[in-house]
Amino acid sequence: MRSRLTRVAEFAVQIYDFLRAYRTYFGALLIFAASRLVVILGVNFGTLLAPATTTRTWDAGPAWYHRLLRWDTGWYASIIHEGYRYSDDPSVHSSTVFYPLYPLISYALKLLLGIDEHLALLIVANVASVVAVLLMTKIVVEELGDEVAPLSLSLFCFFPSSLFLSAGYTESLCLVFILLGFILSTRKKFLLASVSAGLSLGTRSIGVVMIPVILWQMWDRKHPLRVLPRMALCGVLAASGLLFYMAYLGVRFGHPMAFATGQSTWQSGTFLDRLVSAATLGPFRSFNWWKGGWFVCFLVLTVWSFRQLRFPFSLYALASLMLPYLALGITDSMNRFVLMCFPAFMCMGILCKGRPWLTAALTGIFGALLLVNTALFSQWYWVG
Repeated sequence: MRSRLTRVAEFAVQIYDFLRAYRTYFGALLIFAASRLVVILGVNFGTLLAPATTTRTWDAGPAWYHRLLRWDTGWYASIIHEGYRYSDDPSVHSSTVFYPLYPLISYALKLLLGIDEHLALLIVANVASVVAVLLMTKIVVEELGDEVAPLSLSLFCFFPSSLFLSAGYTESLCLVFILLGFILSTRKKFLLASVSAGLSLGTRSIGVVMIPVILWQMWDRKHPLRVLPRMALCGVLAASGLLFYMAYLGVRFGHPMAFATGQSTWQSGTFLDRLVSAATLGPFRSFNWWKGGWFVCFLVLTVWSFRQLRFPFSLYALASLMLPYLALGITDSMNRFVLMCFPAFMCMGILCKGRPWLTAALTGIFGALLLVNTALFSQWYWVG
């Protein structure tokens, strides 16, 4: 009897030690769960907060979670269902602008579980969001400590556009590979980091900014010639997601750049026109705070991050903001694009350290906006 009690006591101690060792990660999951409760409330009470719009052109199903499948999700579902479509006609939208890894993984899950493509897209996005939260927690703990980690995670999870972590969108999956790339490159496992970066680029175009981040960390000023061949290999691996997609487009449509040329039907003007306008600060001449307010805030935090974070994080933050700005300008989607700038949330955590009133105020404001954004999104309003 005593030996049995001893074993039970030892097991209890092991459980306690395990929970204590990983309490920060369990805390992060609780924070994320609380933020998802806000999303669920927004979806279920969306009809009370906002009337449905008439812009809906398709419906994933009658269940409440189907209201997280809106807008771009329909394109990913069509890719799974019937493959890519491309047209040289500038008035016809082409699905080639949507990168392939997210629908590819969702298609595999659909076959594995025997579910429809809409549910597969939703499962992949939500599982990836949990993984992304844990990876981000690990990074913040290692870089800034246990005290800042829950603060940064709270602001990230309750951020208004974090609803896209639970919707049928690519943000969460792409963020998993980007965060994993940072963790691996910090440990100088550059080949694996480059593979992870390549996967992120196969998910969203923002993954391209991981190439200079990884190459910067590889550079050896004392032996530059020795490291160049390995840098070249890692550069190719980091770009592999896009290179494979271009190869597919070349074989399928005879047009490797279909992912870029198809964008002309989604945005006004040519890419060169938008690039020149952004370079000459054109978007700021008729600045709209509703569209660009978060972009300005995150840009300020990114500039400040050069004094607070290691250079690779600040380099990524700046590039992740400049890429959509230079390519598209300041659009309605910028409020969603800034979510990928995770170092800015690390800086928010630094600002909130020792200031519980600021943490509570920002989390409360973010949470309220998250509720409203989710309600509007569920009712077919465009929120990013």
